[in-house]
Amino acid sequence: MTVDIIKIRLKGFTVYQKKSGTDYLKIVRDYKHGQIIGQPLNSGNPQRSVAKIVVDGITYVIKCEKERDTRLEKRISRFFSGPYYSQLLYRVTRAQHLGCDITNDIYLVAEKVKYREALETWILAEYVEGTTLSELKHINQYYDEIKGVINKLHSYDLASNDIHAANFILTENGIKIIDLSDSGNLALCQANDAIALQRFYGINLELNSWAFQLVKLRNRMRQFLRQTKRKKISS
Repeated sequence: MTVDIIKIRLKGFTVYQKKSGTDYLKIVRDYKHGQIIGQPLNSGNPQRSVAKIVVDGITYVIKCEKERDTRLEKRISRFFSGPYYSQLLYRVTRAQHLGCDITNDIYLVAEKVKYREALETWILAEYVEGTTLSELKHINQYYDEIKGVINKLHSYDLASNDIHAANFILTENGIKIIDLSDSGNLALCQANDAIALQRFYGINLELNSWAFQLVKLRNRMRQFLRQTKRKKISS
């Protein structure tokens, strides 16, 4: 399968851009130079800026990511796996070729990399119009659809790894999931999805892989250690 992505080097960045009649790189440049004004969106992290922009009647999300987890195990993992978002662009594009239509499209990724770690990343992605499930008072009626969306996502070798209501968008064509963050081992990320769905919504994905059991064991150990620490503090 041919993945229609152009890769170039530009001013210290490696740029990955989907082949299209739209010049996505120009959009990012114009935004960086202040020629496009965006509406800031809440990122929840001072090392990450997110904005909604409109260009030629099309709405996009543009992100600048500078967050680096300094924990040793995370740095080792990133050294072996390499930059995440460029790989995600290829994986999402591949899934789309296979029929995936339940997550937002990614048009461009530009990464400044040192020792296989991304120091600065720009992402231009589709803005999904709709209502986030976090805006609704009750979402029980959508549980079956949420389960179906995550099962379908997993079938395309993708995962959310960040299950919460704000990442589910209710659109005219059903629920979509946005902001995938499945860096690292895919099986563990999918197990995290299954456990989060069980914990927060009581949704059972019927997953019983080695990764699922490992993540459950890890979570139990963390809970035990937290309880032990609280007892020591209170005694």
